[in-house]
Amino acid sequence: VKIAPLPRRQSLLLFQLHTGHIALNKHLHCISKIPSATCKQCNAHEESVHHFLLKCPAFSRQRNALRMEVSPRRCKIKFLLNEYKGMRATLKFIARTKRFERIFGDV
Repeated sequence: VKIAPLPRRQSLLLFQLHTGHIALNKHLHCISKIPSATCKQCNAHEESVHHFLLKCPAFSRQRNALRMEVSPRRCKIKFLLNEYKGMRATLKFIARTKRFERIFGDV
């Protein structure tokens, strides 16, 4: 199977999601950039990659579209960040949330 390369900023975004070294509050708190790791969207949980992609209620509408695209049983971090179809769907989810628009532009 031949996979078309992704644009650099999309590759960078996926790499940062993979490593957890991304501008989500959990990482920003770990490097002492912000005082709390709490998600500013829902104010209930630590904003980690897992929380952002799979749990945050503030993005439930966008997540439902993601689940429809990849199927609910495949909506797991491993699939979303490692398989080409999952990566494309994850990038669409991120674009719909506009969560990284300021940093990465239009994903």
